[in-house]
Amino acid sequence: MAEQGRKKRVRKPLQQRAEATVTFILEAAAHIFRTHGLRGATTNRIAERAGVSIGSLYQYFPNKEALLVALMERHIAETMRALGETLATTGNATPRDRVAGLVRCLLDIHMEDPELHRILFEEAPRPPHMRDAFDKGEREMRVVLTELFEGFSRDICTNPERSAQIVPMLAESMVHRYVSAKDRVMTPEAFADHLTEIVMREMALSSPLSADCAR
Repeated sequence: MAEQGRKKRVRKPLQQRAEATVTFILEAAAHIFRTHGLRGATTNRIAERAGVSIGSLYQYFPNKEALLVALMERHIAETMRALGETLATTGNATPRDRVAGLVRCLLDIHMEDPELHRILFEEAPRPPHMRDAFDKGEREMRVVLTELFEGFSRDICTNPERSAQIVPMLAESMVHRYVSAKDRVMTPEAFADHLTEIVMREMALSSPLSADCAR
């Protein structure tokens, strides 16, 4: 019994060290991808930056593609967490202010590290398991937005289910293009206001969700 107790007590610090190692490796990977690009980034460079052996890196990530997937999954998780916090803090605001908060949150997330974001979402390959991660994130986003939009009056959002599908595609596409643009035609604040207006107008449209999309 005493031996079993000692083994159980050891597991937590081991797990904490493993989590810390993964964090170090992912931060190093983000830096190397950002500074050397997709082709120039190698697992050797990433391991050196993280301060771990290449063997230790391969214990957690078998190749560069696995690192890209992990960075994308982290981005999706951080986005969902930030959007959830924004919704929680704007619960008593008007529908427009709640939408504006989400738009600004999304823009802030993407502008935090635009070069890494460009590599992850424009240059990186999309194997099936990576697409699965995106699909999962999109499904979670639709659930959250459907619940939000159903709380709006029908003159503000005529079809919550449809808008929960269209708004993420619209906002993500425009934010991605804005962040990656070399010559931006407006300030981030002006762009966020402009995109908020576009989203509000989309929600007010009366076109129904097609039967195919509803499935």
